[in-house]
Amino acid sequence: MTEPHTPKPFRRPFRRRTLGLMVAASCALSVLPNLALAQGRKPPLTMAIGIEPLTLDAGRVSGGADYMFFGNVFEGIYSHDIDGKLVPGLAEKATVSADGLTYDVTLRANAKFHNGDPVTAEDIRFSWERGVDPKIRNPRANVILNNITDVEIVDPLHVKIKLKKPDASFLDNSDQYWYIVPKTYIAQVGDEEFARKPVGTGPFKFVEFKVRSHLKLEGFEQHWGRVPAVSEVTMKIVPEEQTRLAQLQTGEVDIAAGITPVIAPTLKRLASVKIASVPTFENIAIGINAAYSSNPDLKKPEVRQALNLAVDREALLKTVMLGYATLSGPPCAQGVEGCTKGNVPGPYAYDPKKAREMLKAANFDFSKPLRYVALAPGRAPQSKEIGEAVAGMLSKVGIKSEMSVLDYGAWLAMYGAKVKDPNVDLFFSTLTDYNPDPSGRITRLFRTGGVFSWFNDPAIDEKLDRINNFVSVDERRAFLNGLWTDLHTQAPQIILWSTTTIYGMSKKIDWEPSHNVSWPLLWNVKKTV
Repeated sequence: MTEPHTPKPFRRPFRRRTLGLMVAASCALSVLPNLALAQGRKPPLTMAIGIEPLTLDAGRVSGGADYMFFGNVFEGIYSHDIDGKLVPGLAEKATVSADGLTYDVTLRANAKFHNGDPVTAEDIRFSWERGVDPKIRNPRANVILNNITDVEIVDPLHVKIKLKKPDASFLDNSDQYWYIVPKTYIAQVGDEEFARKPVGTGPFKFVEFKVRSHLKLEGFEQHWGRVPAVSEVTMKIVPEEQTRLAQLQTGEVDIAAGITPVIAPTLKRLASVKIASVPTFENIAIGINAAYSSNPDLKKPEVRQALNLAVDREALLKTVMLGYATLSGPPCAQGVEGCTKGNVPGPYAYDPKKAREMLKAANFDFSKPLRYVALAPGRAPQSKEIGEAVAGMLSKVGIKSEMSVLDYGAWLAMYGAKVKDPNVDLFFSTLTDYNPDPSGRITRLFRTGGVFSWFNDPAIDEKLDRINNFVSVDERRAFLNGLWTDLHTQAPQIILWSTTTIYGMSKKIDWEPSHNVSWPLLWNVKKTV
């Protein structure tokens, strides 16, 4: 038995907004005595977020926004620390067999669900069985759960997880793709009531959710190791960024999430607030409908490569993102397994002349506009502005485009639709995870039939089928180097960058946001008077 590996003169396309509302309102609220702190109790925390979760059921995670809830309320057998390194979660330890097919897991004796029930081996087995149950319709079951052939209960705190084939990503992905849920509670209340009143094991427990209003959580004092320093968290759902910032400035909220790069420099100059920024594994791109579009030109690799050559990423990084992002070569972020600089190609060069030549050689139909679907603000920084800027650059090589903008719910329904729309040619694309293993995102994004895949390439599919079939970490890393290189060449997207997440905070807040994630994990937030 061996211990598992632990992964150590382009014009601005938008109008700069002002913070006048924030300044005008800065004195609107009076300062009230903090009775909780005076009496030695933990203070409450209020945060303004741009979008709300689409589900509260840990077996039905829909999109990245849901992790604002799940990342704080649920856990897996393994977890990640604030630097993104793999650490034990609900498991005290795990060992893997030499053939990579059996994980021997010992659970923590002090791990509890929010209703007080202890976490046992029965819950681990039940969480797997529920996660692969067709009636649950778990959209992430293919990542690791479908590869499990059995969860053998050895004793109440000991299970053996048996896999169909080796999976080098298993423990990394168990954090996000296999949340542990309470067997006894769900048996008592049923799946629908569980989705309304979820019970997890995380640092915060669910209190209430009001659509388009707020999500309220309470600190879980009996957590095995990450007891929050705040008593409760109220996440106010505030779609408009200016309103979130005004609430931060007046003290109505302690933290404002979803700060765009254009606002960050102004916040830095304000005496009453501060910002925190961390790199993430959120990949931003313009997706290309290579598999389903009614425009046959997009099926040609040379056309997709030309689209990449037509975009000046350096200019966009400076003018749209103001430096709050890291350029990507393949569709992966630096630090993701196999995506190390020097072992994979760099970003496409900006070469509009070559782009035009390649398009003409491919007999591209310049008379037919490309139909682009943008994402409204709230989910990803500068989502609408990115689309406008890229459309302007494509026009310089003769490509016309027609842009429409969808709010988050409608965009996600389009992006992850089982039947992809042939009338969409280009679309804003973002996918994120908070661990360095790529298998969860890459299969969903590029495998034929993947939930977010608008691409179809049998050679890529064959490699994706083998992505986790390794015991040796070094062999797998070399394999991933080749896979990322192939995806760079096939260009299923106009590949842009990985984001930096920015938060605005009151000076009363002491918080280091977790690296690699684009949503807030709040167990380590401290608030002072």
